Amino acid sequence: MTPPVPTPAPAPAPTEPSTVLALKILAGTAVLGLLYVARDVLVPVVLALMLGFALAPVVRRIRRLGLGQTAAALAALSLSGAVVFGVGCAVFSQVGALASSLPSYEANVRAKAAAVRALTIDRIAEAKDRAGRLIGEAAAPAPLREDLLPVAPVAPHAPVAAPAAAAADDAAGLVAKALAAVWGPLGMLGVVALVLIFVLLEQDSLRDRLIRLVGGQDLRGATNAINDAGERLSRYFVSQFAVNLGVAVVVGIALALLGLPQAAVWALLAGLLRFIPYVGFPAAAACAAGFAAAVDPGWHLAYMALLVFVVVELLVANVVEPQLYGHTTGLSPFSVVVSAVAWGALWGPVGLLLSTPLTLCLVVAGRHVPALAFFDILFGDAPALTLSQRFYQRCLSGDAVEILAEARSYVRRRSLASYCDKIVMPALELARGDVERQLISAEQQRVAQQVVVQVFADLAHESRPARRHRGSVLDGGSLGLTLRDARMQTAGRWQGALNVAPGSVTLCLSTSGAASQLVAELLARALRADGVDARHVTLGELAEPPEGARADVVGTMILVTAGEPATVEEWERVTEVLNRLGAAHLLLMIHAFDGTMPVDRLDAGRVHRTVYSFEEALALVKGDGFKS
Repeated sequence: MTPPVPTPAPAPAPTEPSTVLALKILAGTAVLGLLYVARDVLVPVVLALMLGFALAPVVRRIRRLGLGQTAAALAALSLSGAVVFGVGCAVFSQVGALASSLPSYEANVRAKAAAVRALTIDRIAEAKDRAGRLIGEAAAPAPLREDLLPVAPVAPHAPVAAPAAAAADDAAGLVAKALAAVWGPLGMLGVVALVLIFVLLEQDSLRDRLIRLVGGQDLRGATNAINDAGERLSRYFVSQFAVNLGVAVVVGIALALLGLPQAAVWALLAGLLRFIPYVGFPAAAACAAGFAAAVDPGWHLAYMALLVFVVVELLVANVVEPQLYGHTTGLSPFSVVVSAVAWGALWGPVGLLLSTPLTLCLVVAGRHVPALAFFDILFGDAPALTLSQRFYQRCLSGDAVEILAEARSYVRRRSLASYCDKIVMPALELARGDVERQLISAEQQRVAQQVVVQVFADLAHESRPARRHRGSVLDGGSLGLTLRDARMQTAGRWQGALNVAPGSVTLCLSTSGAASQLVAELLARALRADGVDARHVTLGELAEPPEGARADVVGTMILVTAGEPATVEEWERVTEVLNRLGAAHLLLMIHAFDGTMPVDRLDAGRVHRTVYSFEEALALVKGDGFKS
């Protein structure tokens, strides 16, 4: 008897996409919770790591002098400590002078406070009183008799503490509060300094361990990711330090010329607070303008000080920074705002300060780790869609304005033929694939066709045609003929004059297929945009040429085949046309949407050139390449 065949164990069911998404959401929530709960430990460590990246270029330059890692790290720490100590001493002296001069501005402060109060709080209180009187008059209660009001008992006098003991308690409380307020930041600074020392001393070892931890056996990929993050962070810190130092110098000189006392304090405050995105520099401007208002009896100095900050920030943000490092960090402006909000909510002011470098690390990780690619898509500065994908998406959405703006920007730099090759044709290929898979509704198809017609009509400054065709992109309704009708409303029935110089007309011949007619019309438009008298006609229309037309005016014929091969009848008509226009040059343009190559049935004795793009055809027609 044949032994029973063991039944194989059933294969595990594939994980559902919804389950994977739920697991990712739970993992992200757990990471966010860990970042928030462990912020007391993570904040000083991350701050020390970022300072290590900032000092890494200094350490590398010192090592080029022949020193080892330990000596270079200690030298960089000593140098940075000396700079911080010197700046701190200067700031302390300036702050002391500022504090000693504050009593002399008390009268100005009181006068301006009274003026501001009269314009704001007093007016609000007056409006509130008026509203209260109106409401009270509408529902006034009966007056109360004073003899019937309850009389509160008089409490005995409380014992008065000794003045000396009360003063001692107040002094002790102030000292305790001051120590409690200072001890936390000092403790964190100590932890940061300690971790920073070991980060710089063990820089090479930490990098190797991180590569082993992140990359596993893929040393190349991990090395590229670590090097990319390190270079971007170092470049970001150096560039931002240089920009903020320049801002501090310019602001200090401008405030000193205005006559603002202790201008160096406000300049240093502007340079330091500018490391905090979006809120730091406006806070420094508000502090400087407030001090200027206290110094000056009027408001002129405050307005001028505020104007200095506004002008400097506008110039730096729109001129200096784009020229200096622009988008070298790889972050989009949207990601900078979102990261500032998110990290500020997680880690407070330190998170706000570190928001940009931390998000930069996430973007770099997304570029090198496929599982984290969504970080690069969300926060990176690279466009999420290609230009052709954007063209297709805007067509489906009916957004002709944005397509037209991008098209005009592109055509200013390149030719319309290049725009058709690089953007329009790939977008129409995407449309053709979705139409064949029945993924686009009839309404979306109609909207997409209208957008294409509108865009090309506006590019050529044509009047938009009436909606006679309700077909979709590349379907039974010919978009090419619709575009040609729009052009003929401006250029005339024959798309130009018939009595022209011999050899000056280029005929773009299309077959009966909608794809061929579309490519032929786009080709005619691309040629006309470069000064060529190109005209689009179908093979059927050539059977009855217009009266007065001469064969010698046609210098070039471009037979366009796209998508589907021409029929036998159409090839016979092509032969008739070639015999009639035997003196014209012949170009065969093959632009297959689906990648198939139509059979070339031209007579082997007929000299012709074959091209596969709009730019090739333009180069041959404009450059007279038929003679080569």
